[in-house]
Amino acid sequence: MNRLLVTIFLSVVFCGLFAQNDNYSSLNMFNHMYYNPGYAGDGNEIEAKGLNRNQWMGMPGTPNAFTFSIDMPFKLFGQHHGAGISIITDQIGYFSNTGLNISYAYRKSFMQGDLGIGAGLNMINQSLDGTFITSSGGDGSSDAAIPAGASNKPLALDLNLGLFYKSDNLFLSISGRNLFSSNLKYINAEGTEATGDAVFSYGTQFFISTGYDYQLANPLFSLQPGIFIASDFASTQWSASGILTYNKRFFGGLAYKPTDAISILAGVDLPSGIEVAVAYDFTTSRIINASKGSFEFMVGYSFSLDIDKDNRKYKSVRFL
Repeated sequence: MNRLLVTIFLSVVFCGLFAQNDNYSSLNMFNHMYYNPGYAGDGNEIEAKGLNRNQWMGMPGTPNAFTFSIDMPFKLFGQHHGAGISIITDQIGYFSNTGLNISYAYRKSFMQGDLGIGAGLNMINQSLDGTFITSSGGDGSSDAAIPAGASNKPLALDLNLGLFYKSDNLFLSISGRNLFSSNLKYINAEGTEATGDAVFSYGTQFFISTGYDYQLANPLFSLQPGIFIASDFASTQWSASGILTYNKRFFGGLAYKPTDAISILAGVDLPSGIEVAVAYDFTTSRIINASKGSFEFMVGYSFSLDIDKDNRKYKSVRFL
């Protein structure tokens, strides 16, 4: 397993591809379904989660994103499978994006845990508000080079693939999104398909995350260190986190994103199946004087299904 992790890390750092487009959440450990179709059907529950991120608060045109996902396991022809759906809506400046991911995973026992091998159809819809005010006071929609109008909401289809492995106290997630780097093409003022700068490539993105659950000497406490890597092979971002869990219900911790932010994480996993988590990012980059930081809020609900599947219970809130 150590050799595998080293090989994956070196592959991410030393290859080259496209620009980064996907949502990069501080609460990524609670949002596996969005990043990896191989997570679909993990465990023995139907699981629904909603996560909202307000990034770089206090600055105009900053990214705001909301993701919702639901997944469930099922058994067919004597084999275990999983299915899931993820929806994302975000706004960055004058751009609005809506994405729908439909995922399937084949699940099987592997080594000392459970492995999900997943594929997903990714549908991406984008629109541009061309009615902004220019520096000279004019309406930007009068510029023929700026796509505008109801017809300018291009749609693209793409492919996601992923592997998700989990044992009693370890998880490893490897996935690729938008593997075909589909283009979003706007319609120009002449009513024809735009070319050149009016074509946007929703770049290929690769994600790797892993975490481990350490039981401390006091049985009421456990520690979950983790790492999350996002790369388009032209640039790579990563974060390291540590979460301390009390009584398998209450948790808090820190995460660090180099040259970006230090995050405070906290939450609770209620016996009713509801879990809540929040994160606040203290900006450490050059925009520190302009940004009030970033805030995330996640709420999830899960309930068990009575199917013949893996009955092991995992101790870490990171694996829910």
